[in-house]
Amino acid sequence: MDLSLIAALSIDWSWWGHLAQGILALGLVILIHEFGHFAAAKLCGVKVEKFYIGFDPYGLRLFKFRWGETEYGIGAIPLGGYVYMLGQTDNPGKQAEEAERARAAAAHGEPVDPEAAAVWDPRSYPAQTVPERMLIISAGVILNTITAFFFAVGAYLLGTDFLAAKVYEVAPGSPAWEQDIRSRDAFTRIGDVLQPRWDVDLRARVMLADLAKGLPATIKRDGKEFDLVLHPRQDRPDRPPTIGVLPPQLTTLARIARATPENPDKVPAYYGSPAFNATPKFVGGDELVSIAGEPIKDYADVLRAEALHAGETVAVVVRRRDPLPEGTVPAPDAPLPPGKELTIQVASEPLRELGLAMEFGPISGVQDNSPAKAAGIQKGDRLKSISTGAATDALGDPLTLPERLRRLQHADPAKQWTVVVERITDGKTEDKSFTLTPREADRLELGLRDSSPIAVPVLGLAYFVRPKVASVVEGGPAAAAGVKPGDVVTKVVITPAPVADLKAEILKPVTIEFTEAPDQTNWAYAMLSVLHSRPAGAKVKLEFEGGKSVEITPRASTEFFYPRRGFAFNYDTIERKADTLGEAMQFAWTDTRDSLTQVYRFLHALFIGQIPASNVGGVITIAEQAGASASGGFAKLLLFLMMLSCNLAVLNFLPFPVLDGGHMVFLIYEGIFRRPPPERLHGILTMLGFFCLMGLMLFALTNDIIRISK
Repeated sequence: MDLSLIAALSIDWSWWGHLAQGILALGLVILIHEFGHFAAAKLCGVKVEKFYIGFDPYGLRLFKFRWGETEYGIGAIPLGGYVYMLGQTDNPGKQAEEAERARAAAAHGEPVDPEAAAVWDPRSYPAQTVPERMLIISAGVILNTITAFFFAVGAYLLGTDFLAAKVYEVAPGSPAWEQDIRSRDAFTRIGDVLQPRWDVDLRARVMLADLAKGLPATIKRDGKEFDLVLHPRQDRPDRPPTIGVLPPQLTTLARIARATPENPDKVPAYYGSPAFNATPKFVGGDELVSIAGEPIKDYADVLRAEALHAGETVAVVVRRRDPLPEGTVPAPDAPLPPGKELTIQVASEPLRELGLAMEFGPISGVQDNSPAKAAGIQKGDRLKSISTGAATDALGDPLTLPERLRRLQHADPAKQWTVVVERITDGKTEDKSFTLTPREADRLELGLRDSSPIAVPVLGLAYFVRPKVASVVEGGPAAAAGVKPGDVVTKVVITPAPVADLKAEILKPVTIEFTEAPDQTNWAYAMLSVLHSRPAGAKVKLEFEGGKSVEITPRASTEFFYPRRGFAFNYDTIERKADTLGEAMQFAWTDTRDSLTQVYRFLHALFIGQIPASNVGGVITIAEQAGASASGGFAKLLLFLMMLSCNLAVLNFLPFPVLDGGHMVFLIYEGIFRRPPPERLHGILTMLGFFCLMGLMLFALTNDIIRISK
């Protein structure tokens, strides 16, 4: 019996087509595995009675046929496959007993039980020597590993793209942010991997890193390299560890799915955003040249220009390439076709506000090489007030938060600031005052997920915001709805306004629930979701402790603006293509080795809780990933088959009863003690293994169903 189970992240693609492709890919890998058992059995002279992909309990099968002495078929339950050999049972102890009884009966001329005779038959599986049976049991894993290597060789001979291991956005308060990893930094080493890829090397090694020791890395910045130790952090038990960085994007606009029926695949901006509403329209493939006169060379320049000109209508200059004639395939080194430059005016986007000020939580992080670090502000301090030299901003004022401190990034960096915090030392609470000089902040550091705190770029600190109302703006939407100071929010539900020309599933309600740990609850993420909800007219439902709930229509702010204009960019990728067969084999060996060892590291991380159990996926996840890989090209599909083959090989060889590894353990016992394991012990272990395996597969399938139903 084979275990077809891997861990995967959630995927959202065209579901049914990818599922069909995935089932074919999974079937191919299982076919290879079972053929390994089949070929080894034939090599040892064993009679193979059945060869099935999928399981056929009670005769449930899609089809079957007989060729020679073997019945071939596809079972109705697509959870693996099996090869059934003459005399094979799941109980070696009983096999030995029956074989001995058959020999004794034959010696005295007594009738021989057909089942016992099969065990006694020299072409039966149990009649083979222990080394021969070990070869038969391990052959599936061996063949999976060999074919995984050649899948990868084929992929690298064809060449395929990977996300570049560069950084263009860092989550405030994250480990990378605290270590002052910046936009444009490029990873040149992750662990023992040189020239790493984002989607293969960086993400996997961060997720499976030793959190106590950290992960060694080398970063290249402005032509210089420096070493550091990354410290991935697991912010929540239901998520794997991260360092808080996003992969790099280019400055060319992408085609995205959120579009009108009249323009289904050429809308490079989210619906309702300033970029979407601009005239003339942006189209996929446009290359940004400048924003508000700021030259755009890379994605970091885009972030900078948008932040510096958030409240302005900006002139965006794009270069639009002339399309190639239909059917034309350009040479790999051919220059891009000439293009023309267009100037498109893009409006600002006022943030939407509820008229609430919430309580500040503790400072969650202080950035290296920052004014806050130099002044002595510490993680765990709680902000009370900031004096910018012109006026004091008391954080309890009834102002729209969390945008209050973000606005201060445009303050004059020449003036000294005074920051007052509340600090608890040895159980005693005291106020501490710090004088520091703010630095210039030319980008807006947004929370990338609901566990990201608020960042103050001019100071280099980040803080959480508690979901408890500190004050309410008089005459604001929240006040009109009856929200009072002291109310504690437990849930925010944002229902987008309906749009006639968009499908309903595109504008799904967004629900944000707060955790039980008030200091780690990020109200700020919920407010960002409200403040830049598109299109205008969304309804916000707040649920409070005690059962009270209100519905609010946010109003447009006259003071704060969301800097992102709604552009969607292509990702920055690198091609890896072998120039020679030897180089392809070198690449393939590295990937195959890493895939084999990562399964063990994943299982260990899963056991200690570093990887959430919800990340375990079953056959549906496998099928989705296979289909998604196929949509990325044949080389991508080959690399996925390599990874899947390695997963199947390792998982099947775990020392687990009913799996190949469990059979190998029993054979090792038999080889050492010259007899099979005790029948009763073997039977108990086999039944326990079977039920545990079925439970695990059901758990994985349940995870799949829960994920796709969201």
